[in-house]
Amino acid sequence: MSTEALKHARFDREDGTSFDTPMAVVEDGFLDDHEKRSILGEWKRRVDAENRADGIDPMSQTLDHAIEKLAGLRT
Repeated sequence: MSTEALKHARFDREDGTSFDTPMAVVEDGFLDDHEKRSILGEWKRRVDAENRADGIDPMSQTLDHAIEKLAGLRT
């Protein structure tokens, strides 16, 4: 069983907090929008930097959705 898909399945911050999904970041009540955008952006950069050779990365798509959702909440 390959663990490649699990490589970016969660995001661990330096302060010890972790997020299991991008939507957990969007829905976190303790973070402001700037912090949420920063976390999602960094998570996406990490995923994109190690994107699979076929160019299809479900986590990257999930992160895109969360970023779009966060942008929609600000309107």
